[in-house]
Amino acid sequence: MRELRNLAGLKEGAARARREQRRVLVSRTRLVNSVDPLSFFASATEYRGTRNFWSDPDRAVTLVGVGVAWELEINTGEDPYLKTGQEWGRLLQGAIRVPQESPTGTGPLLLGGFSFDPLAGKTPLWEGFSDASFILPQFLLTVTGRECWLTVNALIRPGEDVEQTAKRLTDKEDALLGEVADFHLSPPDRASFEMFEVEPDRWKKTVAAAAREIREGVIEKVVLARQLRLQSDKSFSPEASLYRLRERQPHSFLFAVERGEVCFLGASPERLVKREGERLYSTCLAGTTRRGEDPEEDQKLGEALLSDPKNRGEHAVVVHMIGEVFQRGCSQVRTPDSPSLYRVRDVQHLFTPVEGTPLPETTLLSMVQQLHPTPALGGFPQKEAVARIRETEGMDRGWYSAPVGWLDYRGDGEFACAIRSGLIRGREASLFAGCGIVGDSEPNSEYEETKLKFKPMLSALGGDSW
Repeated sequence: MRELRNLAGLKEGAARARREQRRVLVSRTRLVNSVDPLSFFASATEYRGTRNFWSDPDRAVTLVGVGVAWELEINTGEDPYLKTGQEWGRLLQGAIRVPQESPTGTGPLLLGGFSFDPLAGKTPLWEGFSDASFILPQFLLTVTGRECWLTVNALIRPGEDVEQTAKRLTDKEDALLGEVADFHLSPPDRASFEMFEVEPDRWKKTVAAAAREIREGVIEKVVLARQLRLQSDKSFSPEASLYRLRERQPHSFLFAVERGEVCFLGASPERLVKREGERLYSTCLAGTTRRGEDPEEDQKLGEALLSDPKNRGEHAVVVHMIGEVFQRGCSQVRTPDSPSLYRVRDVQHLFTPVEGTPLPETTLLSMVQQLHPTPALGGFPQKEAVARIRETEGMDRGWYSAPVGWLDYRGDGEFACAIRSGLIRGREASLFAGCGIVGDSEPNSEYEETKLKFKPMLSALGGDSW
């Protein structure tokens, strides 16, 4: 008889479920043959609508989740960060892990994210993307360095026939690994689509009004975003878009979150916060210019950015705010005295890392809650800036520029700021880009900066930038 994987853990889970009369999480992790994570994502066609993809800029950890063992949806009226932590902690109580300890990014792990502003009005554009939405995947592929791990998660009910469950999971696992072994990931074709800017003149007027209010002392900074809509003669492909992002944005976080027929994906250069054991890390990224046509021009543009008072001032606000959050939640906080340059394919940014040791009461989600949105994504002061965005921006940000990432059973994980991103739904796509507005911001200049920031996703969807 073929080995029924998971059976030992499932039997223990069934006994506990019967004893305690509740569902019990059973999670089993094992090494598997090397698998390309994007091929795993693309070949898992049976699980469309539940797939999640995540990779850090160093490609040290890549996660692909398919299927649903458990999901969490939280909407307005509840604190999404607190509720997520509580529900995740409740699920993990009495969970059975085989083996008990496994490498980073394996075992029980949530993939998903939060909305930018739970108090903002909702539109059909972001249907399916709640204020917090996380999936514990039934199958999780983790690629760390040269090792590939597969985690299988199952919730066992009292009285469940675990032999049947083990057979079903083993069959599904074999099918998944068989499909990816036979799958050939080829470069996608170029695509054609029409672009429609959403009220660019109105956006410029909003920028001008915000800059005037900042000069008058009403607020210090606000980040205003705008939307670009695309329409194609055939459906946009999450797989093809991720392929292009992986090839063209090698130093960015890659993410894709499917909810039904819709996929939110992007390549963000900006970490919000990472927890790894007793270390917390964040990134201050604010101040932007384009890349040069050659190394000499690129260097000159970078040097000009480093010495530009407007961009240095904008960056300093971010460093100050993130530093204050770390001082409250951490000991031994370390921050460089001056920024350096962070270069990606189309733009370069001012960059300052922040690191600290979390206090006993500090969790990854508590830091996400306090940091989001940073002045680079919302403005400063935080509450006033978010209220201003809600009142004047004129669009539903949904998950744009919000925290997206993962959280494991240890409390470790990482969240990025979901910028350089887009929402694809069949033959339509919505892309988003924003700029930090300060007193001397000039609308046309900010408009041109957003065009730079649209480039990664325009390229990812198979077209050329304008």
